[in-house]
Amino acid sequence: MLRRQDKHWKVNSAPIRIGRRGPDAFFWGQRVGKVLGDRGMELDCLGPYQLVRKLGRGGMGVVYEGVDVETGQRAALKVLSAPLSEDQDFRIRFETEIETLRRLKHPNIVRLFGFGQQEGLLFYAMELVDGPSLEAELRRGRRFGWQEAAQIGLQICRGLRHAHDRGIIHRDLKPGNLLLAADGTVKLADFGIAQLFGRTRVTAVGSVVGTLDYMAPEQAQGSLVDARADLYSLGAVLYTLLSGRPPLHAKTLSEMLEKLYRTRPEPIRRLAPEVP
Repeated sequence: MLRRQDKHWKVNSAPIRIGRRGPDAFFWGQRVGKVLGDRGMELDCLGPYQLVRKLGRGGMGVVYEGVDVETGQRAALKVLSAPLSEDQDFRIRFETEIETLRRLKHPNIVRLFGFGQQEGLLFYAMELVDGPSLEAELRRGRRFGWQEAAQIGLQICRGLRHAHDRGIIHRDLKPGNLLLAADGTVKLADFGIAQLFGRTRVTAVGSVVGTLDYMAPEQAQGSLVDARADLYSLGAVLYTLLSGRPPLHAKTLSEMLEKLYRTRPEPIRRLAPEVP
């Protein structure tokens, strides 16, 4: 993983891969600030970034806002927690996410700035979007008109086409992973479970990853998926933007499988009569 003729060195006995600063993402091995404990994941700085605040916590680690001390560039930094950094499977997943983002350079996809490793921590820096997710907007009670939903869908399609043309399936397209910038640009984010065509699968056939309410039937079954699974999820996202709720909702996988094959979503025009 993360090959591409990277150079190697060691800092504090940890292998480091680095690259030159430039228009593409590069590797930082210079420094990681104070590590005050694995549980809190409280850090001081990462690479060239001084950490400002914690943005959120997920199953694999923490996301921080940081500022490049040399350029003033703001970024979101995702850090794999120290315990998980010692787990080979989680390291592979995290490195796969970085490798995926390195392939993607599109206005409708969150951009990777760089990545690094030190003191047992893997991290990467990405574009910080000044705006809410579509999920946050929906939770505030916002309903999207059909023209606005169509424009959002068009931008998502452009980002997906860029990814699909490069052999990448997102596999977890949902309102929470779609960010709305202040200028109206929609950004696809969180390629943590993306699948690369032609690569060894990190997720075994028969296992299920993704978010139930937006998951294609074949994905819910644990079958192999292709780009069409993302298009199904896009349709579910647009339905949600227009109606305020997903086409099908379930709390468990078995419940969702039952609904996928026995329940039809309510026609969108009943919930949003203005839709042509």
